Amino acid sequence: MAPKSRSPKPRERGLPRGPQALPPEQVAADQRERLYEATIKAVNERGFVATTISDLVAGAGVSRRSFYEHFENKEECLLATYDALIERLTARIVEAYDPEDEWTQQIDAIVRGLFEASSDRPDAARLISVEMGAAGPVGIQRWARDAELLTSFFVAVFEQAPGEGSVPRPMARAIVGALRTILYSRVRRERSSRSLKIELQKLTQDVVAWILAFYPTPSEIPEQPRPRPAVHIQAGRAPGTLAPSPRWAPRGLPRGEHSLPKGYVAHNQRERIFDAVANLTASKGYASLSLEEIVSEAAISLQTFYQHFENKEEAFLATFEMGHAKAMAAVNRSLDLRLSWAVNVRRGLTALTEFLASEPSIARLACVDILIAYPHLTGRVNEANLSYIELLDIGPEDSYPNMPAPVMREASVGGIFELLHEYILAGRCEQLPELTDYLMYLAITPFAGAQAAGLAVAAT
Repeated sequence: MAPKSRSPKPRERGLPRGPQALPPEQVAADQRERLYEATIKAVNERGFVATTISDLVAGAGVSRRSFYEHFENKEECLLATYDALIERLTARIVEAYDPEDEWTQQIDAIVRGLFEASSDRPDAARLISVEMGAAGPVGIQRWARDAELLTSFFVAVFEQAPGEGSVPRPMARAIVGALRTILYSRVRRERSSRSLKIELQKLTQDVVAWILAFYPTPSEIPEQPRPRPAVHIQAGRAPGTLAPSPRWAPRGLPRGEHSLPKGYVAHNQRERIFDAVANLTASKGYASLSLEEIVSEAAISLQTFYQHFENKEEAFLATFEMGHAKAMAAVNRSLDLRLSWAVNVRRGLTALTEFLASEPSIARLACVDILIAYPHLTGRVNEANLSYIELLDIGPEDSYPNMPAPVMREASVGGIFELLHEYILAGRCEQLPELTDYLMYLAITPFAGAQAAGLAVAAT
């Protein structure tokens, strides 16, 4: 029997040792390229947080000294890898479409190019979609920057469409968010290139149809958000709110003997911990969050904290789940099935935006900080966001007979949360209600078409 072929050791993947004719620039470019590939592989296998510089240099077949000649740390290497992948992805999209084609064909080509590039390299797509949060705020900003670039791309294509219609920039940004949501959920689930390619090919026609449905946007949908009075709905201190307390207000329960029920005391303590985690994270960032600050802000002892949570990570994740539950409760309380479907969509979305506007700390924690603190939990964030899809299934009336494909409803929810995320990231939580017309238009158009959705927005 012939001996099995031996896999090359990481060192053997490098350049030849000793004198060589390669110019220094080529050597450096080769090293960086191998570090990019090592980063993609390591992050795909174990996640960025668990990846070490030793993993990267071993995988790339370079010395640690060579690594530090290119990057200061692994975060900088991740950012450079991401930028290289985005550059290649952009080239694939540009290559996929012909500017001389009819505009609908251009949209189709853009979506197919994006899906094909992602299915060719699922590991690279996972780095782009999931792990960038591990680079911290700068990683989130990279996402926002490239979302804006793709938004401008779609706006340029829509400008070539016939007639005097248009698609407002917020709607183009929502399309980008929808594509990101669709890609993320599939990339996370499908590990092989072949299965991902099959899945995305099945979805392409419906995704393109969903995008085309928004042109031309009816006149009832504004080109720019209509300013509305800022929301200041802060209901006080725990239990039951995340709003910061006035400096003069007592934060804890009465000291010494009291007749308060134990269940109430425990509930009050947990709510104050939630308050502290959300508000401290919003003001200082998750990386600076300490257990000592949490117990001080919550006006509890360290022993009391450990009666509720094992560590700050558990408290942080519980705060996220509590905030999501409160948002869902606000939406559900707003619905009245005696009213029309369109009115309920308006009521639900208004309740959601007002809740987030009134609780900016939990809005930022749920939409930004959790992606930085726990990028591997992006799946849970995505699931939480998609739970709002139930709002779209509460029963459109007979005048809206279309039941869109599931991916179209998923796309609408992804578009909605892209617009919310953009505002929250920019520190514009109090202005979130001004997005309601766009959010409603996103929700109704797949069921009713653009014109009927515009009329429903105007009528409610």
